[in-house]
Amino acid sequence: MKESKVGFIKFNVSLMNDYELKVGETLVYGALVSFRNMSIQSNTKDGQGEVYAYPPISSVANITGQSERSVKSHIQVLEQKGLMTVKRSYKEGSKEKNVNRYYLNIEVLEVYFNANTKMTKSVKTAKPKTTNAKETIKELRQKEFITDTSIDKWFTHYQGEHNNNSAKKINLLAEKYGAETVVKAIHNAMKGVNIDTLSQGSTGLILSRLNTKNLEDAKIQLKYEQERQERFFKEPIKPSFDYTTGLKRKEKKETRPVVEDIHALFGVGL
Repeated sequence: MKESKVGFIKFNVSLMNDYELKVGETLVYGALVSFRNMSIQSNTKDGQGEVYAYPPISSVANITGQSERSVKSHIQVLEQKGLMTVKRSYKEGSKEKNVNRYYLNIEVLEVYFNANTKMTKSVKTAKPKTTNAKETIKELRQKEFITDTSIDKWFTHYQGEHNNNSAKKINLLAEKYGAETVVKAIHNAMKGVNIDTLSQGSTGLILSRLNTKNLEDAKIQLKYEQERQERFFKEPIKPSFDYTTGLKRKEKKETRPVVEDIHALFGVGL
């Protein structure tokens, strides 16, 4: 993809204000919109027929006048806010990165760049029905859900707030550590915590405590619990003894000498 083909960046002030983006983040997003339009013109799609942008980081940096490090940071923010998803890949047999694929949120494009959503199967041709732009943005921001039901159950139990940021972070952690580990870490995080006394709710507390250390600790705890269970089931079952039979024999044996002693005392033969 040649840089010279991108003649301008689509800068949308409403997008920046509604999503509370910085200028640099808005520039990066606008550049990706332009690169995506190039994919539309060249009929570039993935196996599912979805259009994506695939510029090198260096190209985005040159166009927006920023460093590559800043561009990478801005892309992470855009991804966290649900404006797009990034499919990262590496060259086969090495740790060297390939060019990423950037899938821009179609619903966001419909609201802010309606003319640029062509050639994507899931795109609607009509403009959003709602006339309140802020309500539309609020709806878009609530599209992310916690995918694992067990995590969702306990996150809700501890009064965690569902939003794009919390759901996205939890889904990523579940993918990396496993749902069972995340549930265990949530329990550990809220152990001994009185939810009613938290001034700003439990969401931030839970998310802050779902860090690498606590998740690794939860993983180790689950491993030990599993090993204990396996040892328990592998232990041979010890035979049970009926001690009452022995006690009855002993009692019977002890009663007879008493009678014999009485006879001996009075010189009475048996």
